[in-house]
Amino acid sequence: MKYSYIAKSAAKLFWSGFNLPYMVMFETTLMCNMFCEYCIFGEEGKFNDLQTRGTRDRIFKRIDEFCEMGIFALSFSGGEPLLNPNTCDYIAYAADKGMWTSMPTNGLLIKKHADGVARLDMLEVSIDSLNVQRFAKRRGVDGLPRVIENLDFVLAKRKPYTTQINAAVNMENLQDLPELAEFCKQRKIVMHPEAVHNVMRDGELLPDSELHGKDLDTVEMFLRELRMSYPKNVRFYTHYYDFYRQGGFGPKFPCRHPSKLISMKPDGAIHLPCAFVTLHKSQAPLKEIFASEAAKKIIAQEATLWDFCKGCKIGCPYEVSAYTNSPMLALESGLNFLRLL
Repeated sequence: MKYSYIAKSAAKLFWSGFNLPYMVMFETTLMCNMFCEYCIFGEEGKFNDLQTRGTRDRIFKRIDEFCEMGIFALSFSGGEPLLNPNTCDYIAYAADKGMWTSMPTNGLLIKKHADGVARLDMLEVSIDSLNVQRFAKRRGVDGLPRVIENLDFVLAKRKPYTTQINAAVNMENLQDLPELAEFCKQRKIVMHPEAVHNVMRDGELLPDSELHGKDLDTVEMFLRELRMSYPKNVRFYTHYYDFYRQGGFGPKFPCRHPSKLISMKPDGAIHLPCAFVTLHKSQAPLKEIFASEAAKKIIAQEATLWDFCKGCKIGCPYEVSAYTNSPMLALESGLNFLRLL
């Protein structure tokens, strides 16, 4: 089923001249049960987005629309996606349709939902350090032992190298990464280290947490050397650090989120231009949204850069933009993803 769907999705994308979106970021909830020092979601009580009536059926219809359009991948994100009681049902529905599914999670609830997350093509668990005190400081919760216990339980239900550790990296936890890479090697999972970057949401911005100057150079060199020591387990986009160093999205490297990465909110609404800033939102059918003048106008502007894009270095929009902006970057990104480069 999956390979048949992927082939049909690739054919639709090809015949469209690669003008269709090929991935969805579905923020199942913006609530979170961790309070990471570099993330806005952990502001307790800030979000309460699971009370909308009719949402469950609306999401199933959206997944049908995604498949009809030929969209390849669906990422279940958050906040903490497993705080939404319907997330595993959505995963199963998309997987049964043949879509490639992934989900980043903090790991606190994956044991409880082990059968559901077993359906994911890629499970991504956020662990920055195996140092209990440092984990608690960075994540705002003394939860590392529980996360590791949950992870080991779930791994018994998953194939090797279909689970990934997402590690947000700065100078504080850099020296902890070899131990984390060894942890991944022993469990036949992948580690994806990504430099900490600022995340804005409709104008809100946390205190500057980004790397600057020599610190960024140090992190990049350290990760390159770590990958040489753990070639099966450590993967990251090598060209991301040039992108980071040059200030993120700009005229030479525009964000392709509006045209290639659909942002869907917990209530099933589609937001443009991206998951982080809303200029247009709609509950209309997907084809109707992308045929509308409002959507066409926003997509036509993506190459010119809005003021709120300046400085953005967020990973998901970066990935789809790298695939789109340059055939060579697309090839290199694919090899990076497969840990072949």
